[in-house]
Order: sequence, then C-alpha cells, then structure tokens
Amino acid sequence: MKNILVCLVVTLVVSLSCINRVEAQPMSDVYCPEQYVEAPESEWDCGVCDSYRYVSVGMGPIILIPNVGIGYRERHSKFGWDSALSFSTIGYAHQLSAHLVGHYYLSPFQKNSAYLGLGLMGSGIFTNHKHSAGTLSPDFVFGKVLERSNDSRHFVEMHVAVPTVWVESKHSHSMYFPLMYIKYGISF
Repeated sequence: MKNILVCLVVTLVVSLSCINRVEAQPMSDVYCPEQYVEAPESEWDCGVCDSYRYVSVGMGPIILIPNVGIGYRERHSKFGWDSALSFSTIGYAHQLSAHLVGHYYLSPFQKNSAYLGLGLMGSGIFTNHKHSAGTLSPDFVFGKVLERSNDSRHFVEMHVAVPTVWVESKHSHSMYFPLMYIKYGISF
C-alpha cells in the first residue's frame, strides 16, 4: 500500500512541476503552416506544440460514481502525454487515483483530433472503517479533442484499466473487472 501511495505522490509532483514549463501556443484551424504540410522535417513532426492544465468531471471507476480531477497535458506533433490526479466517492468508499498516459494523435493537423493512449494508473481505496487497498493497472485511453472556444481547450475521453492488480495489506491478486472512467476536461 505504501508503494502505491508513493507512486501517486510522485505522479502528482511530476505533473505539478511541469505546469508552467511549456507555454501554450495559439492554435488555428489547421495546426501546421503550409511549409510543414508540403515539406515536413520528418514524418513525425508537423510543428504542433501545445500544453495546458485542466480540471475534469466525469464518472468512474464504475459508471454512476462521480469523479473530479486535475491534470496537465502536453502535445508535440503526433505524440503527447497526460498526468492527472482524480477523486471518486460514494460516501462510504473513496478512491484517489493517479495516471500517466502517453497519447498518439490520429489526425495531428486538425485541432479536434482523436487520440489513443496507453499508460499506467494507480489508486488508493479508503473506506470509513479504516480498510484500505490499492490498485495498479495499465490504462487504455480513447479520446477526442473538442472544438476550441476562445483560449480554452476541451476534451472528452474514456479510460479502461484492466487487468488490475488489487493490493491489500498482505495480499495481492489480479482482478479482471475493468475500471472504467469517462471524463470531460476543460483547460484553465
């Protein structure tokens, strides 16, 4: 359990340390100038560089459980990454989770590109009766960047975490029930 909490804290520190490192650049209807479209420097570079902090609301780890979060994401051409910390509760049980996910943008020249992601998610689960456990699992993400309004960015994404390693004080076992999150994020 201590290892999972250490991983959560490290992920939070890394995400918060990167918040103001790269300034967001304005986006246009098409990210890349014509010179990059005609003769890109490489197959993987179209000149896109974007980063922002965000808050998210949604549901998960099981549908109908409210979830709120804060995170940071960065994008360079077709690739990007996202780190976040989120909280879910049903009154009796509470979950604090952190994830670090790499993104691959399917249409990097469009400002509203869909993306796929793969990363790692860890969480701590606490109840009102002092029972606690932790989970660690691969995180599969499918998302879409939505149309930009003014200077804010929006996205919607779905996380599926399976198989999950369930870690209690002295036991650990695999759980094949997927943890699913649906999130809507907006930059700030």
